[in-house]
Amino acid sequence: MEQKIARVHSFESFGAVDGPGIRFVIFFQGCPLKCKYCQNRDTWGTQGGMEYTSDELIAKILRYKNYFAVSGRRCYC
Repeated sequence: MEQKIARVHSFESFGAVDGPGIRFVIFFQGCPLKCKYCQNRDTWGTQGGMEYTSDELIAKILRYKNYFAVSGRRCYC
């Protein structure tokens, strides 16, 4: 099966604001919405971050499977 590639801005292993309790958070790169009050403007560009295969991301997620959340953007608009 062909590997999918995701562009990831960053990982946070002790996230406390992206869900209840402590979370492992993956912040994806490239948001087209560009909301006025965005808290993550550095994730807007599509060229930043690092590329990860789906297998690489799953391996990271499984290490923190009890504390996992995904955030591509924190939009309140």
